[in-house]
Amino acid sequence: MKKTWWNKVAAVTLLSALLAGCGNNGGDSASNSGTSDAAGSSGAAAPAGEKGKLTFWMKKQLFEDQNNLIVERAKQFGKENNVDVNVEVIAYEDFYPKWTAAIESKSVPDVSFFGYQEVGQFYGQGVLEDVSDLVGDLESKNGEIRPNVKKAVTFGGKQYGVPFWTESQVLYYRKDLLQAAGYTAPPATWDEFRDMAKKLTDPGKGLYGAGIGYGKGNSDAEFLTRGIIWAHGGSVDTQDGKTVIADSPETVQAASFIRDIFLTDKSTPPSAIGWDDSGNNKAYLSGQAAMIFNTGSVLATIKKDNSDLYEKTGIAPYPAGPKGTFIPGISNNLGIFKDSKNKELAKRFIAYILAPDWYKTWIETGAPLTGPIYTALTKEAVWQEEKNKAFVDSVEGFNFLGYPGEYNPKAGEVFNLRVVNDTFQKLLLESSYTPEAAIKDLQAKVQEIYNK
Repeated sequence: MKKTWWNKVAAVTLLSALLAGCGNNGGDSASNSGTSDAAGSSGAAAPAGEKGKLTFWMKKQLFEDQNNLIVERAKQFGKENNVDVNVEVIAYEDFYPKWTAAIESKSVPDVSFFGYQEVGQFYGQGVLEDVSDLVGDLESKNGEIRPNVKKAVTFGGKQYGVPFWTESQVLYYRKDLLQAAGYTAPPATWDEFRDMAKKLTDPGKGLYGAGIGYGKGNSDAEFLTRGIIWAHGGSVDTQDGKTVIADSPETVQAASFIRDIFLTDKSTPPSAIGWDDSGNNKAYLSGQAAMIFNTGSVLATIKKDNSDLYEKTGIAPYPAGPKGTFIPGISNNLGIFKDSKNKELAKRFIAYILAPDWYKTWIETGAPLTGPIYTALTKEAVWQEEKNKAFVDSVEGFNFLGYPGEYNPKAGEVFNLRVVNDTFQKLLLESSYTPEAAIKDLQAKVQEIYNK
């Protein structure tokens, strides 16, 4: 990818601790050595007395318990298989330059975390191994992997990533504030959301109904804006993977809707246009925002640290628009580069990580931020709890980048360049910039990416 991509993304705590909003925890990379499966460069068993080697790049999780569990699991794999496993736990925003350098030097890790958008981009570059056989083996041994999650890493009928966990954006709302304003239920539609946000807003008390932000690099906004546009019948991508169809009355209508929440209703905090991913989290935790959209990081944080706010918090799915409810999917995966020197060992390691008994513990340690890939595990008691259920139920309604077409590498590039976010931030900052002009510009920018 171009350096311009990284300049825009480096500030993002993308699905960051989802402190930021979607699910990963910022912080410095950490390297931990363990040991794991026996194999030489081809994945065959190492000669007697020699240890195999495997390198694993893992995304740093919000919860340190999950980070510790993954390192311990890797060590156990090493002990059982006479292999040295080097585990690097890396903040999401630090990944891309490491991937880029590794690909260029052909010194790639044997196993790496990837968001599904990276799976698409690296598939497009031809640098990822086909892992369809591994996905098939996992399903035959462990049960169904949720179809909508597997779909995100499938290209030409083959999988180039192994689903690892899901994250779902949901509506967080203050039950007490809604009740005080006369509402008995959360908003079922986007129009209801706007009406409620306006009524809940009281600048004199420092309270705003809609905790939505559009700062540079904000990944929460990239997902949320798509959900609103799709619900109105619009798109920011293509139907056929080539011709962009963003410039439509439906997309303009969605842009007007968002603009009115900010500039007409003034239902968002004054600083929201400059928020990074942590902005909506902080606004909700501090009592500044009555409603936000975020992954399970916020709920997990307040359950641990603020029992009063936890009890006052309600969770609901995305509201519906004129065309229905559309939820932007977030899929996290493990994959293998073609230049890995230990491909068969890497596959065995991934299978070890995804063994249901251990995997169930790891997933539930991060609940509801980390959702299970196995259909059977969604039936576990933790996911039937009132506040957790929406996180796993939402996965069935996932739509992915590129909608209404299939997810494709160009759609991932559009996302990572934050083209949508930048366009909408300009719309909210410049009073003379109309929704019609914004969407025409968006159409041109996205088409330029697809034409490359």
